[in-house]
Amino acid sequence: MPTRPVAPPAGGLGWANLGMDIVSVTRVRRLLTLYGEDFFQRMLTPGELADCHTSARLDVLGLCGRIAAKEAAFKTLRVGAVFLPWLDIIVRRSEGGWPLVELRGSAAAMAAESGIAAITVTISHDVDYAVAVAAPVLGDAEPPGPPARPPAHSVAADTSPTHRTSRRDTMSEGLQLVKNWLLARHEELEDIAPDLDLIETRLIDSLSFVEFVFLLEQHSGRAIQMETLEVDEIRTLDAIETHFFSARAVQA
Repeated sequence: MPTRPVAPPAGGLGWANLGMDIVSVTRVRRLLTLYGEDFFQRMLTPGELADCHTSARLDVLGLCGRIAAKEAAFKTLRVGAVFLPWLDIIVRRSEGGWPLVELRGSAAAMAAESGIAAITVTISHDVDYAVAVAAPVLGDAEPPGPPARPPAHSVAADTSPTHRTSRRDTMSEGLQLVKNWLLARHEELEDIAPDLDLIETRLIDSLSFVEFVFLLEQHSGRAIQMETLEVDEIRTLDAIETHFFSARAVQA
């Protein structure tokens, strides 16, 4: 029976921009304990969740593997100032048992912009962690350089140190709860400056982002659509105050 190579010949168009991610089983179990399985409906489609179930129970390692695979696949797209489109990157089990990646909606658009025709991924599990590595398959056209996908609101970076502390004295109750939540998860920090970039410093990563949205909904009293939420709206404590806890935000 004839076979075909699983990768293009070296030197031609093919694999580039590897993505890798690791997910802690302990961390995912904590989320399951706090919020239940419904929490992951914002991250996995019904089909993906079904793939994570055995006849007797939820396969937590399988759940962790799919989360890691989505993050790894997203990293191959090389886009900035964009949240991981959880429900547009689909990781399903093939008939042979290996994972298959399907890109939809915004993820498919990002891939097309980056010259990516498809993404392949592999997942490995251990007792405490799940790891995934993803590689893009480039299209027929010569791929572009780093994709130009600027933030929704481009602002020139200011590298000079800032020490704005006045906002701390007038911090709303809701923002104080958000800040306390972040500090509880990053015990190495004694404080968080109002203008500290929470995304670049990874105080909010892809997995904690979903939990963070739940927190914002709870304390702001507003329903939040992750698909339309812009990075700049939660980039700093100042931005969170403005978009979710200010008088204008409450009236919106």
